[in-house]
Amino acid sequence: MDGITFASTPLAEVARRVVVEYLGTASGEAFLLVTDDGVAPELADALMAAAAAAGADPTHARIAARERSGEEPPPPVVGAMAAADVCLCVATRSIYHTAAKGTAQAAGTRGCFNAPADLGAWTSGAMVADYAAIRAVAERVAGRLRGAEWVTVTSPAGSDITVSTKGREPKGWYTGIVRRPGEISAFPGGEVSFPPVEGTSNGVIVFERVMTDIGRLAEPVVVTVEDGLAVAIEGGEEAARLREMIDGVPGGTNLAELGIGLNPAARVSDEITESKKKQGTAHFALGDNAGGYGGVVESPVHLDGMLFGVTITVDGEEIVRDGEVLV
Repeated sequence: MDGITFASTPLAEVARRVVVEYLGTASGEAFLLVTDDGVAPELADALMAAAAAAGADPTHARIAARERSGEEPPPPVVGAMAAADVCLCVATRSIYHTAAKGTAQAAGTRGCFNAPADLGAWTSGAMVADYAAIRAVAERVAGRLRGAEWVTVTSPAGSDITVSTKGREPKGWYTGIVRRPGEISAFPGGEVSFPPVEGTSNGVIVFERVMTDIGRLAEPVVVTVEDGLAVAIEGGEEAARLREMIDGVPGGTNLAELGIGLNPAARVSDEITESKKKQGTAHFALGDNAGGYGGVVESPVHLDGMLFGVTITVDGEEIVRDGEVLV
C-alpha cells in the first residue's frame, strides 16, 4: 500500500475517538451501528463497546453486503437509521449515497454513513489521523471554493477538465466530526468535495489505480465529459466494466462529484473508501449527486475514481500543485 506510515494505534482507542470525540455520542442517546458481512467482528465489537462506555444505548444491525455502492439497506434498517440519535455505517459497499441516508438526516439523525471496512485503516491508516487538524485545512480549502465559479483539474496521467462550482456549497466538514441533529459526514475524515453544476463540466478525466465497486485498475480509464455527461469511456477491461455498470442506469453518466483528499495518514490500496482521502489527490464520481449532497440528479449509482499528482486551480488560482496542498 502507498502512503505515509503512521504508528499503530489500539483499535479500542480509535473506536473511542470516533464514537465520543467525532460523533459526540452522549449518555442516553440511541446509537446505531450498521455493518455488512464483510466487516471484521472485532471492529464492530470495539465500536459497540465504545458506545456502551459512553452511556449510549447501542444497537448493531448487520446486513448482507449490497451488490453495489448506493444500493439501499433493508427497510427495517432504514427505519432504525431514522430512529437513532447517532448512526455509523461501516460497510464494504457505501450506504452514503442512498435515500436511506436522506431519510435519516431529515429525521434528525446525525452520523457518518460511510466508513472503511478494512481493519487496517482503523489501526494504522486514515482513521488514526488528527481529524481536528485536518478540519482546519478542509475549511481553508472550502473557503477558496465557496463563491468561486470555475475549477480546473489536471494530472500527469492526462486529466484536464473544468467544472463549475457556482452556487454549490463545498462540503468542508468532511472530516467526520458531527455535533448537530441532522449533521452528516463520512469516514475516514479528510476530504472537501462538491457536486459540479449539472451541464457545465467539459474535458477528460483519467482514472488511475482504483474505482468504486471495481477495485484495482490494471490500466487507466479515460472518461470524456461533455456538458456534464460522460460521453465516452475508454481503456481496458475495467473501462468495459464501468460502461456496463452505468449503461441504461438513470443518471449514471452524470459527473456527480469532485473531491480533494486531505488526510496525510490515508493509504492507497485497491479499496476506494480510504484511498480517496489521501492528501493531495482528487477523485471524480459518476452518478448520484442528490440526497442532501447539493445536486439534483438522483441515480442508484455513485462511482468514484482516483487521480494522482493533481494540480487544481480555482478561478485561475492554484490550491493544489502537483499533489501538494497549498492552502
